[in-house]
Amino acid sequence: MPQGYSELQGPGLVVSARPGNQAASGTAKQQTQTTGADSDKVLLMIRYLSTLLVIPCCLLAQGNGDELRHRETANRLAGTQWAAAARYFCSSEEEVAATLPSATVKDVVGQYEEPTRLFDNLYFIGTKGVATFALTTPEGIILIDAGYPDQVETTLIAGMKKVGLNPADIKYAIITHGHVDHYGGAWFLQEHYGTHVALSAVDWDLIAPKPGKKAEDTPPRRDVVAVEGKPIVLGGTEVIPVMTPGHTPGSMGLIFPVKEGGVTHMAGLFGSQILSAGKRVPVETFREYVRSINHFAEISRERKVDVELQNHPLMDDLFVRMAALRSRKPGEPNPMVVGAAAYGNYLNVMSECMEAHISQREVKQ
Repeated sequence: MPQGYSELQGPGLVVSARPGNQAASGTAKQQTQTTGADSDKVLLMIRYLSTLLVIPCCLLAQGNGDELRHRETANRLAGTQWAAAARYFCSSEEEVAATLPSATVKDVVGQYEEPTRLFDNLYFIGTKGVATFALTTPEGIILIDAGYPDQVETTLIAGMKKVGLNPADIKYAIITHGHVDHYGGAWFLQEHYGTHVALSAVDWDLIAPKPGKKAEDTPPRRDVVAVEGKPIVLGGTEVIPVMTPGHTPGSMGLIFPVKEGGVTHMAGLFGSQILSAGKRVPVETFREYVRSINHFAEISRERKVDVELQNHPLMDDLFVRMAALRSRKPGEPNPMVVGAAAYGNYLNVMSECMEAHISQREVKQ
């Protein structure tokens, strides 16, 4: 407090007052002074008024408190490793709009990413916004997602050939959820290579042609129904579906082994991220999504997942790790292996940010 000030303090309110300048003529003693009783009345009035002012403020703070707590937890869990993920997942609908695949799909040059072998049996094929992964086995290839229908030949097929993979070897295409940027190329694979397409039962229903409604794309023919915990097996390699409803009713995450130099790691792909916490999406959908993240995190812990993958790699620094992978020296660790604890942190960052969005929406309602 600056010299010459006195302080009156009520609940939630501080009032500071400075005495007026006293006349040098010696008339200060004649100034009117507030009596002790008057001071008490003033204090009581200040305290009463301060409660009227502070109650709405406190309620607002309490309403935002949960949101801030979730954001702080997300940032703490993220550390430096997942800082980009925390920023992205905790951002508003408006802040991420320009990064969404729907906004960047026509930017063919800007979205290009070099097809890359990530492990002895896993390849990245796709764009910066929409990734597909080719998992090789002794009996053929398991493809995870199939990309947009108008990019299947220019991106998927061309990318596979560039890294020495034969598209005719694709025996399964596992589609993580029923949106066209993931299942769009599956019909082409069925028609040209006889690929079996796997999708959850609910999302098979979601993409099925509807009577009286003109289809904007050609969905694959209904084929393999993926079931929670029932592995899809090819050449001794098991891909385990985990149901994660929220983004779509039948969204799935996948867990599968990847290998390098005789060492096996477990990869987790949470294939159904909600990239934008849109205001039109019901809060209950967000709550279901959080339950799905937590469910996938539990299964991931049990399976000791230590490799993080995304089919929308907009926030997980995948391309930073891929660049490091291309330039690594013999004997250096594979930067795609993040560790089980770090993978758990990544999923928890997703969950905490969505909890923050839920808290924000609940305060506004």
